[in-house]
Amino acid sequence: MLRILCVDDDGLVLAITSDLLRALGHEVVEAIGGVPATRTIEEDGAFDLLVTDIHMPGGPGGPDLARLARRTHPDLPVIFFSGVDQFTPAEAGDQVLRKPCTLGELQLAIEAIRPQSRYAAV
Repeated sequence: MLRILCVDDDGLVLAITSDLLRALGHEVVEAIGGVPATRTIEEDGAFDLLVTDIHMPGGPGGPDLARLARRTHPDLPVIFFSGVDQFTPAEAGDQVLRKPCTLGELQLAIEAIRPQSRYAAV
């Protein structure tokens, strides 16, 4: 089980994505938009994975959140969600999924980054 921060500025998309992550057996902390996500990262940065929308009007976007989180956790893996086809991950190993994605696509992206979780079975 991973502890995941899930961020999107659309409440419905956030709820669906969080439900998918929970269906895969993970603990999910939700943040609606970049500003609340920034506070969550600053107050509780102990996450195994960041799953975030790339573009969020009115606040920091996904790449900004990844940079902020990686100040204290440089190896934090990130899965970005995008509504557009062209986006290059900020760091090698980051994953990009097109919205909407399936449960299987999300599971494969998580397996591809293989985050080292403090919750993972040893």
